[in-house]
Amino acid sequence: MELILVIIAGITGTVLMTGFSLLLSRLRSKQFREPRLLNIILRRSTHEPMNPSNDSILGWVVHFSIGVILMTLFYMFHIIFLFSISSLSIIIFGLITGGLAIISWQLMFYISRRPPEIDFREFYVQIFIAHLIFAMGAFVLMI
Repeated sequence: MELILVIIAGITGTVLMTGFSLLLSRLRSKQFREPRLLNIILRRSTHEPMNPSNDSILGWVVHFSIGVILMTLFYMFHIIFLFSISSLSIIIFGLITGGLAIISWQLMFYISRRPPEIDFREFYVQIFIAHLIFAMGAFVLMI
């Protein structure tokens, strides 16, 4: 039962984070939508015959899978290191995942043959905030 709750928390956090990115993308008229960016990177980076469209489900599956994996890792650390799930632990989790997200996106953009033409600085700020939203959204289900 706990694993199902962790998966639902990961999905919930990812939905809230993605909603924030979509809203900010529309308000700022910039590309911040993670699933679309993932599809662009996959299409431009692979040597395999993979050609997902910008709106392919592949980017969504990758994005939500990462959210569930991150939440599962948080829960495993909670069990292994015996810390309580609290507002503080979730904020720390959000800060860590936000930092990891920035590093991961930088790496993906770097290895891409043609990275998307976006405002990288603004994207990194929004992705950091989006991961705090991810963590807080998941926290509601974990308490």
